[in-house]
Amino acid sequence: MLLKNKAIFLLFVVILVEGYVVLSTELLAIRLTIPFLGTGTDTISIIIAAVLMPLAFGYFYGGLFKPYRNRLGEYVTVRKKLVSNITIALFFIVFATSYIPLNIFFTSLKDIGVTSRHLTTAIYAVVFLVVPVFLLGQTIPLISNFFTKRVLSRITGKMLFFSTLGSFLGAVFSTLVLMSFIGVHYTAVVNMVLLALLFFMMQKQFNIKKALPIIIVTLIGISLNTTNAMFFQGIVENNKYNTIKISDSGSMKVMSLNHNFSSGLSPDGKVFSYIEYVRKMFINKIPADDAPKNILVIGTGGFTLSLQDSKNIYDYVDIDGSLKRIAEDYFLEKKLTDNIHFHAVPIRAFLANSDKKYDMIALDAFTGATSTPEHLVTQEFFKQVHDALAVDGLLVANTVTNPNFLTAYSRHFDSTFRSVFPYTSRQIVNPYNGWDKENTRAANVIYSARKYDKDIKETIYKDNKNRIFYDKPM
Repeated sequence: MLLKNKAIFLLFVVILVEGYVVLSTELLAIRLTIPFLGTGTDTISIIIAAVLMPLAFGYFYGGLFKPYRNRLGEYVTVRKKLVSNITIALFFIVFATSYIPLNIFFTSLKDIGVTSRHLTTAIYAVVFLVVPVFLLGQTIPLISNFFTKRVLSRITGKMLFFSTLGSFLGAVFSTLVLMSFIGVHYTAVVNMVLLALLFFMMQKQFNIKKALPIIIVTLIGISLNTTNAMFFQGIVENNKYNTIKISDSGSMKVMSLNHNFSSGLSPDGKVFSYIEYVRKMFINKIPADDAPKNILVIGTGGFTLSLQDSKNIYDYVDIDGSLKRIAEDYFLEKKLTDNIHFHAVPIRAFLANSDKKYDMIALDAFTGATSTPEHLVTQEFFKQVHDALAVDGLLVANTVTNPNFLTAYSRHFDSTFRSVFPYTSRQIVNPYNGWDKENTRAANVIYSARKYDKDIKETIYKDNKNRIFYDKPM
């Protein structure tokens, strides 16, 4: 009876771990594809669909399984089927949740001309996710074969409970705990090790010949995700928000967040051109005899906007709490000055819970064409920013968009911005061709606007009614 109870306990552990690994792998897939596919509910929905449907088919197929003899004459039992499923699933998950092979995969797709985010996401999901999820989805119906029909109806509820409990832990523990404290790559390693442990738990006795493939695959997965492997790629941090890379060409050190250039700093203090433009046109023009200005910076990067300013007071806000440490240790290689304050919190939550008014707000959260945060381009967000500005305060927003309004995004963003800040200046920082009608190349486009003490009444000059002689041009 003791042995029976122990066997039943192990079966429920298998179900628990299967639920954990499937959900955790789904979240890892969403997080690890951000540097290549960007953020957005569109790509997330594709990944979720690529998990749910194979999972459903796995449930269905697993319920149809009956022991059989394969082509080699070996009798495939339920236990052997489970072991085989776990082995194959581990092989796929090693490559599905490791940065280095994913970097090679997505770069290869780009090289052969696959540029659609949706198509790229679908290809990734089909190649890496469908098979392991389908195989792991067979776990519950396969394990049900170990129970008699007399107790199956009662035990089914317990199996579903443990599977859902595993999914709950995969959703919460892997993100809030593991990704936060050991990083994304080691969270992936935990999943690999768990599957390897399931393999050994399902064995009646240890057989090195049968165990060797699973050991090799697990070791490959671990080696692909070590800190040294990440450092070799230039990655100094890989957490639940960002893959942070530092590269130094000698002429300029660059910090990249999710494969998008975030900040640059040369040995002689030069920074990216759009940062230099904001400094020159807005910060350096603050009158010397003015009191220190309160400046809010949305999107931290490498803290380069305030590097040469020890007078004004800066509040940097970014959801990734590691950025201050990374900037000080690897990018700036020095501590931030006392006039700089860092707040690791989502910006909309920060604005919703703060009554502070700012003399200037710098919006620098748009780092690339695929990494535009959806919640930071809405009218509601810009109203929050407007409310956080002091009277006569300035909003300066760096956007990465088409300078000639050749894309739908460039036009829609402009309309959205002006719906809250109607009197706006738009400056293209990078060189561009004003006659270009086809090139959709993006550039740094600076939007700047002021908060007035009261709404300005809009008047349109017409041939029939023209009051220009009452309105002074200057």
